[in-house]
Amino acid sequence: MQGQTDEENLYRFERRLRYSDSINIIRKQIETYEKLMKEQTERMEAAIRENKEAERLQREVELVRKRK
Repeated sequence: MQGQTDEENLYRFERRLRYSDSINIIRKQIETYEKLMKEQTERMEAAIRENKEAERLQREVELVRKRK
């Protein structure tokens, strides 16, 4: 019968709640991980760009020195 509460139905309900909570926790952990990975990737890309710019400037300095 629908609407009746027994021990098995309560157990199933409790299990679903725990499962739902676990999914939400895991989803938030994944979102946090993805955000951190994106930030780290952006920092690494910026560092690579800065390093390339520093190398370019160093080459320019060497060219100027050779001209003198």
